[in-house]
Amino acid sequence: MKEVRPRFEKLDRGLVAMKVAEGVFLSWRISEWEDPAFGTARKPLEFTLFRDGRPIAGLTGKTNFLDRDGNMDSEYMVKAGNGEESKTARPFPSGENWFDIPLKKPADSPCGPYTINDVSVGDLDGDGEYELVVKWDSAGKDNIIPGMTGNVLLDAYKLDGRRLWTRPIDLGENIRAGAHYTQFLVYDFDGDGKSEIILKTAPGSKDGEGRFVSQASESLAIREVDNSMDFRDSNGMVLDGDEFLTLFRGEDGQAIDTIYYPNQRIDSKLWGDDAGNRSERYTAAVAWLDGKKPYGFFMRGYYWGRKYFSRGRQCACAVSFDGEHLSCVHCFDTFDVKSYTKRSESSSFSSSGSYKGVAGFRRGNERFIGEGNHNCVVADIDGDGREEVLTGALCYKLNIWNRLKVKWCTFLGHGDALHIGAYRPGHRGFDFFTVHECGRQHPFVKKLTMDYGFSVLDAKTGRKQFHQASPGDMGRGMMADVGAGGWYQFWGVSEVEGSEERVKVGPFARTDKGFERIDIPGASTNFRIFWDGDLYDELLDGEAGGPLEVTSWNGERMERIFRTEGCVSINGTKANPCLQADILGDWREEIVMAREDNNALRVFVSDIPTDYSFKTLMHDPVYRAGVAAEQTAYNQPPHIGFCLRELS
Repeated sequence: MKEVRPRFEKLDRGLVAMKVAEGVFLSWRISEWEDPAFGTARKPLEFTLFRDGRPIAGLTGKTNFLDRDGNMDSEYMVKAGNGEESKTARPFPSGENWFDIPLKKPADSPCGPYTINDVSVGDLDGDGEYELVVKWDSAGKDNIIPGMTGNVLLDAYKLDGRRLWTRPIDLGENIRAGAHYTQFLVYDFDGDGKSEIILKTAPGSKDGEGRFVSQASESLAIREVDNSMDFRDSNGMVLDGDEFLTLFRGEDGQAIDTIYYPNQRIDSKLWGDDAGNRSERYTAAVAWLDGKKPYGFFMRGYYWGRKYFSRGRQCACAVSFDGEHLSCVHCFDTFDVKSYTKRSESSSFSSSGSYKGVAGFRRGNERFIGEGNHNCVVADIDGDGREEVLTGALCYKLNIWNRLKVKWCTFLGHGDALHIGAYRPGHRGFDFFTVHECGRQHPFVKKLTMDYGFSVLDAKTGRKQFHQASPGDMGRGMMADVGAGGWYQFWGVSEVEGSEERVKVGPFARTDKGFERIDIPGASTNFRIFWDGDLYDELLDGEAGGPLEVTSWNGERMERIFRTEGCVSINGTKANPCLQADILGDWREEIVMAREDNNALRVFVSDIPTDYSFKTLMHDPVYRAGVAAEQTAYNQPPHIGFCLRELS
């Protein structure tokens, strides 16, 4: 196996220039090994800023500058004290703080037009710049909604609009379009400096060169699969047929290896219904489970049964890539595959009766049915160098015997939102916030009555530090430090059981004395973001299918400071950006949106000067994992794993 390089991507300066009223604003990034505040550097890095080939400023430990004499024709370059020069940059052609990336919009599918959906990011060609992987949906649907959808497509673009692949990855008819079906992980899995993409595929799926992904497999059975088979039922659901996992090379979209999906469906009824509302819900993340290499961590199922409350199934698997082969070495399953007797009726078994997936059941796993979430976060919560995956009520860990196990479980059932953060100065651990959808007697833990609302947990142990009940399903929840009191604040929005009414619960603040009720007028419950350059979070939210707004705490309420004009949010009422991540400039985050005509992505960059400079957020393990997992199911914003208040 190839030696895996250090986990941080080797990025260029990401220099950007934007025309503002006072001149031209510039910002650029520094790396983990150049940052004395939160990185490993001993002293601040010196920079010289050039305009049109002439030096205009010398800066120490600063990564942004306002050039009052700059104009739209100015060309800039920044040189580090070690002599390293950035690429040149001119102000964005828009004359504002955004630029467009034109896309080749696919022709309409038989089900309707294609629209831009989730976007993820990685250095696909190894040039030190990030590229974007774009997911296209046509008539995408939630699992509970019947109907046909168009084929899911993925394409890749450089930030200047150049398309990397000959054609999009086409997942074919046997992968349904919707938020819960296609979780695509973009990351450098083999350490060669170039990102790959891993996702679920099926017979009929084609790579970026038009080749069936089955042909990339070493398995003769997979290579001989009938790629003309259509497994959709009359409701458009795919509840039968072979299931694969494929790794694609980032620079050309070519399928490199295809294996059977480790957690096979077997029978949709095992998951708690027979309509695909449970068996076809997936989430995914990237985690350095053993501290040595990154794994693609794929999860499936997180509900109890609908008709039979105590029935259900929950699975997880960890796959790695050595540069040639994709392999699953760790698996978790609440169902004992050996107990299944109708093997000849299931596509998950070969003609000889052997399981096509990887068995992951151990006695006691059945207790964890229904304890997943619509999303996940990754962090080294106990400081042992191995990352854990937290998904709502439970935490997965690779233990010292190299087995994928549940580290802890609250048994409070699944929910729709979760957040993790290191908000307390001097405290080395993480606080974990999660909302709850269940409010009834637990089917396995007989003395436990699950409670709607939200909880703050000690991420290391899962111990409940605070809980607030609510009158129904808590569908939204937020944890952030907007500067409104205490170390951080949290709140949520709850349904009222038996009605369509929704009520706000909280906010609360965690202080050095404990938890207390506070008031944050105008606080939204969607994404947190770094935008205005102070040490606090801003909030990002908007109407479904409309522009988004950044709001900041002004001492009395959350006040709008920016609006993403000309763009639309995605994922219906979730009102998500396509991507929120620190992909350019200094440590502030960019907002990537679908333009209203769906012919381009629009990238918004903060043009507000800041006195603070530290490493790109993408060199923080918690944040980088958060960006990789951001596209999964119900999108959640990335958080950082260090405490900004330590700078104040």
